[in-house]
Amino acid sequence: TLLLFLLFDSLYSCVAAAAPDGNQAMIIATPFLILCILFSGLIITKATAPIYLLWIFEVSPMRYAMQAIVVELAGPTPTLEGQGVLQALNYVAGEEMKGIAVIGCMIIIFRVLQVLFMKFLNNLQK
Repeated sequence: TLLLFLLFDSLYSCVAAAAPDGNQAMIIATPFLILCILFSGLIITKATAPIYLLWIFEVSPMRYAMQAIVVELAGPTPTLEGQGVLQALNYVAGEEMKGIAVIGCMIIIFRVLQVLFMKFLNNLQK
């Protein structure tokens, strides 16, 4: 969850650097937040998503965070109910490092974009 905090901090910093004011920043950030929540695996699962949207699950930071939490709660030997939850949500164990890599890359991308937006869009001067 700390990585998720750092990701959204970098996202909102990037959006704030790109937007001319606070209202537009909120409008720009909302679609990304909605996609993250929708494709976390709780509302739309891989089984219910159309095939052309499956790629979003691979880059959804909320999915990796929720998957890590649910898999950890299920434990090393999940009960029948735990197995049912994992199967219904299509969560699998062992994707923690992939999630860390995806979220880490997104943090770096948003921070680089933040610097570029501040330099070129807002005409900051020394």
